[in-house]
Formats: sequence, structure tokens, C-alpha cells
Amino acid sequence: MIIYLCDDSQADLMRLSHYLSRAISHLSTEVTIQSFTSGRDLLTAFAAAVEKPVLLFLDIYMPDSDGMQTAVTLRENGFTGGIIFTTSSTSHAMDSYNVDALYYLQKPYDSTDFLNAIKRCSSILKDASKTYTFLSKGSKVQIPLKDILFFETGRHVTLLHTPSEVLSFTRVLSEVCTDFADNPDFIRVGHSYLVNRLYISSFTESEITMTDSTVILIPSRLRKAICQNLREPLG
Repeated sequence: MIIYLCDDSQADLMRLSHYLSRAISHLSTEVTIQSFTSGRDLLTAFAAAVEKPVLLFLDIYMPDSDGMQTAVTLRENGFTGGIIFTTSSTSHAMDSYNVDALYYLQKPYDSTDFLNAIKRCSSILKDASKTYTFLSKGSKVQIPLKDILFFETGRHVTLLHTPSEVLSFTRVLSEVCTDFADNPDFIRVGHSYLVNRLYISSFTESEITMTDSTVILIPSRLRKAICQNLREPLG
């Protein structure tokens, strides 16, 4: 799991990092905190990152791209994680709703104020703690299960589709299916696909349509069993 902090004040970045490290120390998953002193640097890192952050703490008043502009750009580029603004002013409080911000943390704040902010994103942190870990291009990658649309067999690799990108790694799909054997949200469709039911837009007896418009054909021999599975309620 990755969390971004962005503030042009080094002192405020250190305070944020200190409070955050204490607040998430109980999480079972590995957490990486990345700090930036400008919105421009954050956006550059976000665009290049294989694993995207699940949560951002953004100062509003910064040079180059301020926090509000940065948040708008991130949303336009597919960021679906949580945003918490940190600022000394309340003048942008209403604007924060336009980017679905979780909280508006006004400076100066103490540990109690910070914990109140963290409580607003507890579900995000909990969901992000459930991840799938694999090696991609020599680097370990953790993808939240909630961000996986489906797995697909590629040429000598398995392709992992998310709402914003496609990642590849060298494991066969049957091994991936074994990893998800106890997770009812994922269903195997023939030899080529493992699908997250949360991202199924619709289905017929012969095909499944995903929310990204991908159409997956259901093998004829499996249609009855798969359709019966898909009709069962999630969870």
C-alpha cells in the first residue's frame, strides 16, 4: 500500500509522516509513505508509478500546482483513492467536495485532529490492506483486490487488468486461480480469465460484459455453472 504526502513545508511533511506512521502501525500490510514538496512532483510520480497510492494528504497552498489543482488532475487521470486536504485556510472547503475529498484538516492540527481525519478513511485502508502481491518487471507490486477487474492469460504471462492500467507477470493463470480459491468475489471463466464479480456490468448465458466494456465469452460447457454462480448475491 502506498500513501502520498504533499506539502511545500518540510516541517509539515515531517509532522504528517510522524502522525501517519503512528496511526497505521496496526495494519498488517506493508505501507510505503512517499513525500513531495510540490503538486507537480507528485503528478510526475503518479504518472510513472506502477502501483498507485490509495490515499493522499495534500496541502492546498503550494507553488506550481496547488493542492486543489493537483487533486482535479489526479481525478481526471483515474485516481479513485482517498484525498485529505491539509491547509491553514478554510476558504477552499466547499471546493473539496468537487474532488470527493474525505476530510479537510485545518492547520495547526494535533494528534486528535489527525486521528479524526484517519477515521474518515478507515474503510479505504481496510480494503487496501487486502492486496494481491506479485513481481512485475523485477519489482514487487501490491494491488488492492478492489482495484482488480480481471486476470487474463497472455503470451507466456498473466495480465492483470485494473481500471487504469494492465500489468503483466510471469505466472500461469491456474496458479493465480489457486490464490483466489477461497475468495467468492473472483470466478474463473474458462482457461483464460479470472473475473472480479464486483466489476461485472452484465451477463448473458454466453458472455460477460465488464465495466470497462471488455466482453468475455463463456465456454458452452461451463455456461450453466457460471451463470448460476453469477446469480448468487455477492458477499
